[in-house]
Amino acid sequence: MRYLWKQVKQYWWFYILGFTAMIFSICLDMAGPKITQALIDKVIVGGQMKILMNLLLGLLGIGFGRAIFQYIKEFTFDCIGVSVGCKIRKGLFDHIQKLSVSYFDKHNTGELMARVKDDVDRISNALGFIGMLAVECVIHTIVVIVCMVRISPTLTLLPLLAMPIVGFCAIRMENKLGTVFENISEETARLNTVAQENLAGVRTVKAFARERYEIKKFKKRNQAFYDINMEQAKLVAIYQPVISFVGKILLMVVVVVGGVLVIKGNMTIGQLGAFTEYSNNIIWPMELLGWLSNDIAAAFASNKKIQKILKEEPEIQTPENPSVLKEVKGDVTFENVGLSFQGKEVLKHINFSLKAGKTLGIMGVTGSGKTLIIQLLQRFYDTSEGRILLDGVDIKDLSIAQLRSSMAVVLQDVFLFSDTVEENIKTGRKEFLDREMVEWAASHASASSFIENLEEGYETVVGERGV
Repeated sequence: MRYLWKQVKQYWWFYILGFTAMIFSICLDMAGPKITQALIDKVIVGGQMKILMNLLLGLLGIGFGRAIFQYIKEFTFDCIGVSVGCKIRKGLFDHIQKLSVSYFDKHNTGELMARVKDDVDRISNALGFIGMLAVECVIHTIVVIVCMVRISPTLTLLPLLAMPIVGFCAIRMENKLGTVFENISEETARLNTVAQENLAGVRTVKAFARERYEIKKFKKRNQAFYDINMEQAKLVAIYQPVISFVGKILLMVVVVVGGVLVIKGNMTIGQLGAFTEYSNNIIWPMELLGWLSNDIAAAFASNKKIQKILKEEPEIQTPENPSVLKEVKGDVTFENVGLSFQGKEVLKHINFSLKAGKTLGIMGVTGSGKTLIIQLLQRFYDTSEGRILLDGVDIKDLSIAQLRSSMAVVLQDVFLFSDTVEENIKTGRKEFLDREMVEWAASHASASSFIENLEEGYETVVGERGV
């Protein structure tokens, strides 16, 4: 909650503006039934036609004023929601970027995509439009009750008796929906993972004729997602009609009991008309309780998921006072290097020294640890024993930025970002490479003729698998 409160405080001025517009809008809402009362008692019953035009202009003014304040309120809270969501999403993405490779070994891409998009959207809605509606429902209900008490304290007992029933149903529904929404969030992540893996590896799927298997796997996850959403729908279907039914019964009882009071002379027809409007105004907050509690429960569940990620700390970090190499020559030394994962020894007694400009070939069967040696050099993982030196300095004493920016790695699995050919070639050294150097690199990689034959040359936009 501290994290959310920190985000909210940054937009306190907008919240004040939105709540001010909300108060004025509610006040205008409360003035409408009073004009109705005057129209019935003074114009229809009393025959005071002189004030008819003023009362009609009053109704027109109320409608116009409400339109203005409602626009200010909704636009302000929408801006808050979008802005807060943007900041939370950026902060979450920045934090994910700082996490070590070992974190991504344990968490799949689909799960992280669900956190960055769906979960942040739910929090954004809760702090914006949904939160605004929840507060408006509370204020609106209180003001309506005060107005009804001023007309008839006796008749006001009817909505007061109905409200606990609605509140009970809403709380029961919220408690059950909290667990359901956590399950929906998890299942969304699993579904995203299956879809992402299949689409990213679509060529492999087709090459091995695995379409039926992949369809079956996706169907299983899709069915699980359907089932958990149906569980949510069943909960809403059980409680939401009860809330609506209580609202309709309340309105009917108010008219019947109010009619009896009018006959006995305890209230006027105009007062009954005004009270009926107030009763109608207290129904919609009751009906929204289920929907609002639904969305707020989803936001709390999403916040827990995001907080879990934000509490993660990178295992590989730059030391507080890193050593700085003025010029990186490229001498690499492995001294009795070993690596273990979860108590299992993967590498042991790795020793070699490689001078700058020299070449070393490492051969071994699949899974023997060839790639891990390069990943240890980049500090994707830290050694369990021994040390690795770059120009005579332990790489653990260097900043991660200097260490990794001093290397050019040709990866086994090529990945192209959705950007131009030029920007992909400049990856890792964007601030140092100009077009001339990009063309030089492409030429030495025997790729220049192919690139220049593209319709837009180096400005051609490519995707993760090429043009």
